[in-house]
Amino acid sequence: MTDTRAVTDPRPSAPDGTDEPRRPDPVVTTEADPTPIVRAVATRVRVALRSPGGRDALRRLPGPDPIALRSSVDAQRVTLTRTAEGLHLDSHDPVVPTTTLDVDPFALTVSSANGDALAVETVSALVNPEPPALAAATRDFWALSSALSGMPGLVLHAVDTGEVVHAGPREQPYEIHGNDLDLRRLMAGFDWLVHSVRAGRFAINGTHRQLSVVTGASMKAVYDV
Repeated sequence: MTDTRAVTDPRPSAPDGTDEPRRPDPVVTTEADPTPIVRAVATRVRVALRSPGGRDALRRLPGPDPIALRSSVDAQRVTLTRTAEGLHLDSHDPVVPTTTLDVDPFALTVSSANGDALAVETVSALVNPEPPALAAATRDFWALSSALSGMPGLVLHAVDTGEVVHAGPREQPYEIHGNDLDLRRLMAGFDWLVHSVRAGRFAINGTHRQLSVVTGASMKAVYDV
């Protein structure tokens, strides 16, 4: 008779990583009352660190000294300091010698005249990540802004892909039509609605009151307030 019972291998199995506990996602912290540029950078870094690419950029970030981002047009600045949990952002001048990069305070693009290639590469990946898919970004935007007084439902129409995403009440919604990437950036808090409309990126349909409320919701997404 054949014995069909499972045979236990006495040798210990080689670790394959499947039983290892998942590492917690990196945490982004800021000073107690962050300046607008610190808030805007923190919003983007939090999105970046949800992805493997963003976490890899944090791991490769030159250190351990802070990295300072100085506005190319005014006195604004952001200092990035690695911590045991992730990354801390504030507007203070670092007390130790550090890498200093230039940042456009509007687009948050990063550059350096000193050839700091690794710093530019990794910081750029953190402050200009790929925004989430439109549906996911819209869900996050709605969760953040739906409690605002007078907030209308939203219709996002990506004219280049044909995707239409709804959020909130369907009666008299506020419509925003534009390219998929621009809509994703808006919903993720990377761009401000009024600036994007003035730049010709969106066609909008709604009342002036709706525009006012959705503009406030957009600022809330950008600055996490």
